[in-house]
Amino acid sequence: MKVWITDRWWGEDPTTHKKTRKKSDFGAGSRWQVSYYEEKNDGTRAIVSRKFAKLADAEAFRTRTEHQLREGSYLSQESLNRTLLDAANAWLASKKKPSGASLHKYRNGLEIWVLPAWGRRKLSTIQRTEIDLWLTSLADGTAPRDVTRRVKRGGMSPGGIAGVWVPFQASLAYAVELGWISKNPARGVELPKVRPTERVFLDYVEVERLVNAARSIRGQLSDAVMVELMAYSGLRPGEAVALQIQHVDLKRRRIRIRRTVTIDINGTPTFGEPKHGERREVPIAPHLLDDLAQLMQGKEASAPLLESVRGHFINIHNWRGRVWNTAVDSAGLDREVLTPKALRHTAASMAIAAGADVKVVQSMLGHADASMTLNTYADLWPDRLDEVTDAVSARRSEALGLQSS
Repeated sequence: MKVWITDRWWGEDPTTHKKTRKKSDFGAGSRWQVSYYEEKNDGTRAIVSRKFAKLADAEAFRTRTEHQLREGSYLSQESLNRTLLDAANAWLASKKKPSGASLHKYRNGLEIWVLPAWGRRKLSTIQRTEIDLWLTSLADGTAPRDVTRRVKRGGMSPGGIAGVWVPFQASLAYAVELGWISKNPARGVELPKVRPTERVFLDYVEVERLVNAARSIRGQLSDAVMVELMAYSGLRPGEAVALQIQHVDLKRRRIRIRRTVTIDINGTPTFGEPKHGERREVPIAPHLLDDLAQLMQGKEASAPLLESVRGHFINIHNWRGRVWNTAVDSAGLDREVLTPKALRHTAASMAIAAGADVKVVQSMLGHADASMTLNTYADLWPDRLDEVTDAVSARRSEALGLQSS
């Protein structure tokens, strides 16, 4: 890219080729002007100029600009004016693959934590050391936030910080892709270590106490059956409340998982594809058949299997507050560690203990692949190493004609 210097005061005499001709701007403003072509974000080009009083300063600026243009680190004035808010909006608008629930989570993280601290900052001014201090303030509870939104008091957990970090770091990375900044100041920043969540497994007696407690709260059979479907068939809460009568086949003892309740980017509940797009069939425990038949009696195919007091689809968030928490307390279980997701773990542990292999558990839970199932539950399968080595030795003796010892 060409960068040139112009003398604004003196021009060449066409006959002598010496700077002896005064220009119309002689004596007005700075004498030396550096000019170059700058590419705009819309793909067009325009000449950009900057004036200097001293030739040495103009030459230094020309050298620096040529180097930046050559190595691709040059930032236009338009880019230098871009803020973190601009980058966050552009990044969110570019997202096509994440679910509405994920996009809602990203936007909440941006609006509650990121933008109050960084929204007005020009991207080119954000420093690594400032980011480190911000992470510390998130952990100790002193970080700026949107005070109009309800959040848990005190510092954030490592998992909570990681959730806020994703849209912040991704917005900066996207700004690099757009050419708004030359490098990502968040790259390489060390986050607090996230400890894996302890899995909780209930036994049969604990599940029964929880089922009975759920049944007694509102006198609703649906509440009890919802707990059992999660505990014995491994349904996710959103899958359970999205079930319709047409999804249940009592003769085959199967439930077809065809949709789940999720939320869109605005946080509005909606029906969508199951997680990982996994349409599957799950088994019905025999002891649930009578209760399911009672719930299905006299209903249309499109009616909800599990219904609220008013006969509508259950709102999972309301259900957790009004039924789940009370049932957990009534059953004498620990609300701090027991979540509806723990019932999926319970279903997996019961199936494995009953002899199910990894493919059966994967199919029941709707995992994307068997490796996900193994990564989560490998420690629950019995240790069969001795059984395998004993069988290998027996086959060896048989092949070699040796008398078994």
